[in-house]
Amino acid sequence: MKPLLFRVPTVDDRSFRIEQDNAPHFYGQLHFHPEVQLTLIKQGEGTLIVGDKIDRFGRCDILLLGANVPHVLRSDPGYYQPDSTQRATSVSVLFRPEILEATILGLPETKHLAFLLQEAQHGVRLRCGKSNLLTEQLENLPQQRPFDQLLSLLRLLDNLTTNPNREVLSATAYARPQRPDDQRRLEQVFSFILQEYASPMSLEDIASVASLTPGAFCRFFRQHTRKTFSQLLNEVRVENACRCLRESQDNISQIAFSCGYTNLSNFNRQFKEVVGMSPSEYIQSYRM
Repeated sequence: MKPLLFRVPTVDDRSFRIEQDNAPHFYGQLHFHPEVQLTLIKQGEGTLIVGDKIDRFGRCDILLLGANVPHVLRSDPGYYQPDSTQRATSVSVLFRPEILEATILGLPETKHLAFLLQEAQHGVRLRCGKSNLLTEQLENLPQQRPFDQLLSLLRLLDNLTTNPNREVLSATAYARPQRPDDQRRLEQVFSFILQEYASPMSLEDIASVASLTPGAFCRFFRQHTRKTFSQLLNEVRVENACRCLRESQDNISQIAFSCGYTNLSNFNRQFKEVVGMSPSEYIQSYRM
């Protein structure tokens, strides 16, 4: 089991690092790292978890994730099939916030960028939907020389601060879990839920995954996620139901059962609580 804490490799003394991912699917484990991450999704769709927010991600999404914010881009199930031709590609810039704070962000002209990094502790997303000047700037970063990359990074952050369509994702900011055991347990719990959400799952089952008693697990889970286990499981199931409602030809009952619900009325109630509308209303709104 890989550790929850990511170590971003460095090969020189630069203040930031640019990474390009091109794989059958994105890394699917909940993780965090001390670097701020600015990412453009070039290709790929799936489930996004940032802090206490569960949603979709897709092509031309731009994400700004603060230091130590737990997150995962879990590609849709089709990406994991052996015969899949789909790809998950992205461009990311990773930098330690304290370096910018001690230098560039100390200037009067960059105070607005410091406020943006505070927002990033909750996770920030900009859904572009299609290529534009902002996404092209991120795509072109790897080909630039280091000085131009730094200027481009500052311009990208500046553009994000002035874009009214950016959204803050998580209701709460996150600090790094202090104990290695907590890191390991969180990773195991989230991995289990994301993989087994469609199967029957009790509190005793998930507590066993974390090697805790049910009572201790409830306290642990709420402390680190600000949610109950049942809330998170329901949100993951509803998010996957939304995907099926958009993409599948199955009826609502079939989709409900395939996502782990054994009772249609309960599915309808839980779906409306998370999405704000019934499954049939969701289908209609998506096809308008």
